Formats: sequence, structure tokens, C-alpha cells
Amino acid sequence: MQAIKPWLFGYPRSIWHDTTAALRRVVQDRAALATIILVVLPWWALIFIRPNPEWLWVFGEIAGLIFVYWWMSRSGPLPPSPVKYPRTESLFAIVLVVAWMLWRTGICTQSFPFLPPSFSCFKNIEYEIIPKLAEQVVLPIAVLWILGYRWRAQGIDWNWRAWWVSVPAIVALSAYGLYLHWNNLPNFGQRIVEFFFAAGLPEEVLFRALLFTRLEAWWRNSTWALFGASAIFGLVHLPINYLVFTSRDMREAWITLLTFQMGMGVVFCFAYQRTRNVWPLAAVHALIDAL
Repeated sequence: MQAIKPWLFGYPRSIWHDTTAALRRVVQDRAALATIILVVLPWWALIFIRPNPEWLWVFGEIAGLIFVYWWMSRSGPLPPSPVKYPRTESLFAIVLVVAWMLWRTGICTQSFPFLPPSFSCFKNIEYEIIPKLAEQVVLPIAVLWILGYRWRAQGIDWNWRAWWVSVPAIVALSAYGLYLHWNNLPNFGQRIVEFFFAAGLPEEVLFRALLFTRLEAWWRNSTWALFGASAIFGLVHLPINYLVFTSRDMREAWITLLTFQMGMGVVFCFAYQRTRNVWPLAAVHALIDAL
């Protein structure tokens, strides 16, 4: 009983202390307040655009994921690895982003003569998934390795703490996915694998492990780097939003970009700050896309 009392009273006290300290840091950080306002504003606009309030569920999921990662890492974000050439490496990441946007636009509009007549640009292995893995995983890892960055510095080592911080998100998303797809679990499992290689792994390497960390070093402000990387993450989805997901409805393409995709960019950048590791985030990313 004597051993239980300190924990019984000390743990709630520590939660209260961590929560109030985190809120004070946010209130005192102008960049954090500005980022929260800029991220929430497009969602607020949905009140006037969407008569159906189903979008509130998605917004709640995004806020819930951020809370879970904060809860599991209340001691604060991990320090970033040193970056040798912040501006040059940031520009390298942006070039990769632009190149991928141009490639995806080309294949989705069937502008390249080598594409087969029956080509579909979404989740195509030969023209989308393999090129994406090559451009967003193999190439940046190889370039950074040549520059002297080893596995941990690139966020691709096997980090048990990162997995531990991500456990609640992985368990909750897996359980929700099993509930939604209980009548066809093999298909759900296949979708997870597909999205891991088609979106989770490449996008976490490029947008979080490379772009976010380089903007963080270049701008010397983690909050603005989080916002910048999230905005770019949203923008890179514009071609496929317009050409595939919204059937060439530009307004809907921008709404999806500014709400769900940018919001998920914030989630993953925040989670990367707390874990500094790609693998669990790639798994969470794949689970979300597979739902």
C-alpha cells in the first residue's frame, strides 16, 4: 500500500503538470498559435461549405492522433540530428517533390507516349509505386548516405522508443480497420501492404525524414518547419486530387488538400518530432490510407 500511494497521487499530478506546461508553451509561442489558426481555418470553413457534419469525425481523428502522440511523449520532442547543408538539402527535397508532382500529373493525364491505353494512374506498380519508391526512398537515402548521414541520422534505424510511442495509434487504427473490414480481412491486409509501399514509406522518408528536418534546420524554427512541410505535403496531392479523387473538381481538390491532407501532414510531422523515426509512422500512414 505504501508503494501504491506515491504512484496513485504522483501520476495524476505529473499529468496535470505536463498538460499545463504544454499549454503554456503553446500560448507563449507565436509560431505555434499562428500554425494552429492556419491549420484550423480551412476546417472552420467547412461549417459553411458542408451541410453534412461528417467531416467533424475526420477532424476529431486528426486531433486524436496528435493527442495520442503528445500523451506518449509528454517529456517533449526529441532533438533533431545535425544537418550539414540545411538550405541545399531543403532545396534537394523540394526538387524531388516538384519532380514527383510533374511525373504524377503526366501519368494521370496520360501525357507520356509510353503509357499503355488502359493505364490507371492510381496504385499502378510499374509507373507509380516503383518510381515513387526509387525517387522518394532509394535516391534520398543514397544521397544522404554519400553526404555522411547514417541510419539513425536519417530516421531509418530500428528505434524501439519510436515504436513504443506509436503503439496506441497502431493498435487503435488496427482495431478500427478490423471493425470496418471484418467481412473481408484478407483485402484489408492487402491494402495495408499496398499503401505501406505506395504511400507510407516513401512519403514519410521524403516529407518527414528529409523535407521537414531540413526546413527545421534551415528556418531554425520547428513549428514553422512543421507548417511548411505539411503545406507542401498537401500541395503534392493536388494533381491526384483533381484528376482522380474529385473527378476534376478543382474546388473539392483544394478543400481536400487544405483539410484532410494538410491536417495529416501536421499529424505526421508532429509524430516525427516525437519519434525521429520513419518506420512506425509509415505503418500508421498505411493503416490510415487502408481504412
